[in-house]
Amino acid sequence: MRALYEIEVGHTDTNSALLVTLEEANLPPDMAAYAERVVRGIRGNIAIIDHKLASIVRDYDFNRIAAVDRNVLRVAAYELLEVPEIPPAVTINEAIEIAKRYSTAESGKFVNGVLGKLLQDSPKANWDPAVAPEEFDEPLEDEIESEIIEEVVEATSDEGKLASKFGAWKVKI
Repeated sequence: MRALYEIEVGHTDTNSALLVTLEEANLPPDMAAYAERVVRGIRGNIAIIDHKLASIVRDYDFNRIAAVDRNVLRVAAYELLEVPEIPPAVTINEAIEIAKRYSTAESGKFVNGVLGKLLQDSPKANWDPAVAPEEFDEPLEDEIESEIIEEVVEATSDEGKLASKFGAWKVKI
C-alpha cells in the first residue's frame, strides 16, 4: 500500500515507488514478489478497480476519499477479485486494520462497508475453504510475524521529511 500511496500522492512512477518501498521494507523474497504482484496488478487494472469501488460509494466522489483509504480499498479489491488463494475474511480484516492504523477509526468502518458490498459481487462471494488453492491447505502458524516498531519523529526533522515524502501516512506533531 505504501508504494501505491507514493505513486498517487508523490507522483512517482511504479518502478521507482516499488524499488524504494521494497528496499526500505527489507521483505523476504516471496513477500516482496507478492507486494510487486499486487502493486503491478492494481496499476494495470486501476480503471476497472476504481470503477467497481466508485459504483459502491455512489454518494461520494471516489477521488475525494482519503488517499490512504482509497489505496487500502484498491489493495483489498485486487485481492478479492484477482487472488483466489487468500480467504476474503483475511483480506477484509487486514484492510480494516490498516485503515484504522494509518487513517482513522471511522475509516475502518467505511472500508468494512465498501469491501462487504464488493465481496457480494466478487468471485469469492461464496468462498469455500475446502476448494482453496494448495498454498493455503496448511495452517499459516509457521509464518514469522514481523515486529512493528513505532517511532515518533519531528515533522521538520530530516527523518520526518523523508517519512512524509515516502508516504508515512500521518506525521503527528
